[in-house]
Formats: sequence, C-alpha cells, structure tokens
Amino acid sequence: MEGARFAARALSARTSLAFVVALAAFLTAEPGKSAADPVSDYKRAVEASFAQWLQGLWPEAEASGVSRATFDQQLKGLKLDWSLPQLVPPDPAYPGGPALPAAMKPKPQPQAEFGVPEHYFNARSLNALVNGGRAQYRQLAPTLKAIEKQYGVPASIVIAIWGRETAFGQAALPYDAVSAIATQAFMGRRADEFRPQLIAALKIIELKHATRQMLKSSWAGAMGHTQFLPQDFEDHAVDFDGDGRRDIWRSVPDALASAANSLHHKGWDDKQPWAYEVTLPKNFDCTLQGPDQALPISEWIGLGVQRVSGRPFPKERLGDWTFLVLPAGTKGPAFLATTNFSVLKLYNNSDVYAIFVGHVADMIAYNTPVSFIGTWQPVERFTRDRILAFQEKLVSQGHDVGKVDGLVGFKTRQTIGKEEKARGLPLTCYPSNALINQVLK
Repeated sequence: MEGARFAARALSARTSLAFVVALAAFLTAEPGKSAADPVSDYKRAVEASFAQWLQGLWPEAEASGVSRATFDQQLKGLKLDWSLPQLVPPDPAYPGGPALPAAMKPKPQPQAEFGVPEHYFNARSLNALVNGGRAQYRQLAPTLKAIEKQYGVPASIVIAIWGRETAFGQAALPYDAVSAIATQAFMGRRADEFRPQLIAALKIIELKHATRQMLKSSWAGAMGHTQFLPQDFEDHAVDFDGDGRRDIWRSVPDALASAANSLHHKGWDDKQPWAYEVTLPKNFDCTLQGPDQALPISEWIGLGVQRVSGRPFPKERLGDWTFLVLPAGTKGPAFLATTNFSVLKLYNNSDVYAIFVGHVADMIAYNTPVSFIGTWQPVERFTRDRILAFQEKLVSQGHDVGKVDGLVGFKTRQTIGKEEKARGLPLTCYPSNALINQVLK
C-alpha cells in the first residue's frame, strides 16, 4: 500500500522537466556499475525523485511564510537519511525504475513503548530517573512552582516528561531535524503526518527561532529538552525566562513551560490525577476497556472495580468519567484513567508512555518508593509486522481494531478479547500465538 501511494506521487513528479533532468543524470551516471551495485543504482534513482519532491513543496512553504532564500538554502542538495527507522522505501524507485534490492527490505524495528509492557518499567532505570527528577525538582523549585501556578500542570509531570524524553537534557540528539523530517515525509510509515512538520521546521529557521545547527533531533524530528516536533513549537512554545526568545533547545525554563503549556491546551484538568490503579473482580470482562467505554467511577465500583490497597476513591470524584486501561490485558496492572491520561497520550500516543510518565511523577511528588500493586505476568512477544498482518486479517473479517499499525492499542485488545471468547480461548485481551495462528489461518 505504501509503495503504491509513493508510486502515484512519483508518477506525477516525473512529468516535470526537473525530474526528467534528474532521471537522465541517473541513467547516464556510472554506466558500467548497475549490474554490480543495484543498491547504489536504486538509491540514486530514489534520491532523484526526492530532489524533485522537495521542489514540489515550494508553493506550500511560500503560503506558510517561508522565503525562497530560506527554502533554497535549507533544502538544496538535501539527501535522504537512509539510516532512519520506520522507513518504507518505494518499490520500484519510481514507476518503471529499479526495484527495491532484497538487501534493503525493511526489517521490523518496534519502539520500546510498543514492546512487552513490563520491560518499559525496569526498576533500575526507573529509580535512576526518579532520583534525577527529585534532584531537578529541588534545584528548579521556584521555576517549577511558577510553571505549575501558571499552567495548572503538576511540576512532577513536567519533570517526568523531561526525564523520559531526554534524561533531563543529557540524551544525545544525533539527527539533523530537517533531514530526518524530510526523509520521514518522503518515505516514512507516516509520511503524510511529517510533511507539515517539514514546513514548520523551515518556518522556525525563517523566523530565526533557531539556526539549522541547533535543530538536532530524534529520528522522528523531535527537538529540544522536552522533544517538540516543529508544529508543537509553533503551537505551544513559550518564552518563560523573559529573554524575548522561545528557546526549547537551550533554556530549561522555556522548555519545561512549553511542555506544561502544551498539556494545558490539550485539556489537562488540575483537579484530577492521571489515573487510579485498580483491582478487578474475578472473571471480569476485559473487553470493557478503552475510552469508548468510559463510566463514572461510581459505576465502576458497582461492577466490582476497587482501588488498590483498600484505598477509597475520593468522594468528590465519584462522578468523574474514567475508562479502564489494561496495557497487558489481564496479564498486568489495571488502571482507571482520567482525562489527564488522554492528555498525556496526546503528547506521545502510547498507553504505557502515559502510565510511565504518571508513575514517575507520582514517585517524584510523593518522595517515597511507589510500585504497582498489580503484577506483570509473562507475555509472548511479536514483531510489529506480525501484529500488522493479524490486524489486517481481523479488519477483513469485519472487526474494528482502531489504527492498523502493528501496535496493540485498546481497540485491538478489545477485539482480541472478543475473538478469545468466540474461539473458547482463555480471556486475556492480549495477543497470543494460539489466537494469532487461528486468525491468520
């Protein structure tokens, strides 16, 4: 599917003179090398298409306020970064062009937050992050209190995000953001989402918020202490230190306040926690999880759901609508998630990311060891491609699995539970080889 969409875009690009010139250069370069080095020939063909694709961005960039000088200076001669993960190289390079060499076929590269949930909560790394977070909390107390007062987001949440994203600014960000974003926009798994990010990155340079040299990023183009994509910067970055610049790269106050401002505008409720850990009654129907099945806390209590350790829910919050989150199905801790959990997922769309940030924030804020009461049981591991094939088969059978992306989100977990019931398998709402093998047959 990705290859077909790319081929359609490349076909229209070929009609331009610039593409014809680039293609001619490819066809005449190193004439004796093709049979001996198909990878180099293929990459040259794709780079020619990429150069033409970049030029096609000009009308969109111009409409966004990017000058021709900035556009040419930043994109002229730009090359694809073939080292990035999550790429879908076109096959063929363009319609009628070189086929994707077997040596370049993409290999599964799952992100940590979509692996085995338990591994995301390694005790040693968790404690190191919490200790670092407490030290930062003490050192930056006046700034953090001011941020919390202005945006209504707990300082502990902001600190937890900072620690998770860049280890309090210490993590290496090795990629050039413009190159990384352009590569993802051209042949990434989520190409359409990255295209506007590239325009936004050019605007950052155009408006002199940062130089190209400052735009170091993750492989996905996230920048600065709290990992903002360019559009996040445009929408939510603030000047909190009062120096007249919105600087998420070198100013810790600006970066932390920008993260808080982002959460505030996405709906953070300062009267709620991020979630409550809960216990479920025996034989509870795990397909009742997910935001589409939210209920007031009082109704969850009526279904036998209890807060862990015998703690009562706050009386004033019994009317709050919450939803059940089971990141490992019945094989891990259970949570009643609030609006704030959903806001954290808007920062990074992963259940375990939101749980991680909330959990670390609690440990920092309470200044005491906090651990989950529920236990993580062993689960089977799968490549992203196998889960993707599983989802595609379920969709072909009429199921709603949410986004078909090879990731085990709540709708996929719901569907797994429904299929387990239908096939007489133990109800877990988490993928197993027994279920996947039956479905894929």
